[in-house]
Amino acid sequence: MGIEQLQFIFSLFSFVGVVGILFYLILAKVKHDELQDSVSFLESKVVKLQNHIDELEESLKKEEEVPEEESMKQKIIALHEEGKDIVAIEEALNIPRAKIEMVLKFHNLKKADNWRNSVD
Repeated sequence: MGIEQLQFIFSLFSFVGVVGILFYLILAKVKHDELQDSVSFLESKVVKLQNHIDELEESLKKEEEVPEEESMKQKIIALHEEGKDIVAIEEALNIPRAKIEMVLKFHNLKKADNWRNSVD
């Protein structure tokens, strides 16, 4: 083999090596980009899940407030059945008059409906 043929073979190997390295770098870049896309997708999922958790915690807080509301309604009804007028209930419980009237109206409606259902 002559020197020119050896140079040709070495240059061919060098060329193949350079192409291989470039191919490897391109594949590494593509893999890195896919991982970045996956990370951003997962981060958006985490944000959505955190928002969902926050909403659930708020709804739990609202459900915890409902028993307080029910106990307040029971207090209003008990005071009304004791014979206290709306002004006295308003001063005793520090609740607006409109709310007291609404609670009493619904209580009277429920009582009327229960009476009708028991007669039928």
